[in-house]
Amino acid sequence: MSALLELIKEAPPEDRKAAAEMLKPYLNFEKEEDYDLVPKRQPVRQISLPQFKAEHGIKKSLVWCRTYLLPKMPGVHGLNAGKGHHIMIDSRQASEWLDEHWDDIDWEASLP
Repeated sequence: MSALLELIKEAPPEDRKAAAEMLKPYLNFEKEEDYDLVPKRQPVRQISLPQFKAEHGIKKSLVWCRTYLLPKMPGVHGLNAGKGHHIMIDSRQASEWLDEHWDDIDWEASLP
């Protein structure tokens, strides 16, 4: 079955729809949207740390965020890549995490 799904994933949309029609008697689809066997991906929005801070009203310094906030946060890329590499943040993933953990973060922690 997985080989069939791989073939369907690589097929153009019109072929995927035809495959869904052929498989319809064997699958329990409730809505027309369920016929698309390949799920739609959410677009990834990569933003910089200063932009992330501005969008969420974080008043801490960049160094504080790099030290305490970003190591725990999912969707952070390039944190330990070295000098000259930009930190990019997956806005959706990091925002969801920040909303869930806002009260757990020690906002009064001082830098070492």
